[in-house]
Amino acid sequence: MAGIPGGESLHRLVFSVLERAMQELASGATLDPAMIAEKGTGQSTITRYEAATVEAGVRAARKGAGASGAERVAVRWDGMVKAGDEDHHAVYVLAQEVGQPRSHVFIQRHTPVGAKVEPIGNPGYLGEQDSLF
Repeated sequence: MAGIPGGESLHRLVFSVLERAMQELASGATLDPAMIAEKGTGQSTITRYEAATVEAGVRAARKGAGASGAERVAVRWDGMVKAGDEDHHAVYVLAQEVGQPRSHVFIQRHTPVGAKVEPIGNPGYLGEQDSLF
């Protein structure tokens, strides 16, 4: 992913989180906001955050990421993104590794949740956000 901030380990984490999220959606599961913490060994843990709203779940996941002590963290949720004049369903992944001053936002657009959820195009990079640490 030339030109996109973050190292190979962070990019691997992002793609694995996106892939797993798409599998969960395709199986009919609800994609609650979650925090994925990865240690230097590559071992990761996932913590799901059920809340009254997606925004509240994402806030809780961000807080959990900051307290995780992990080398790399990702916060994921399902939402909407505008592409051109159209709104699309998308999985968001906010990721960061220790040493980076800011987190990075990645998305995977997908068909609406229903009979068959499929990705639309390739994952995209949206830019930076505040630090998770």
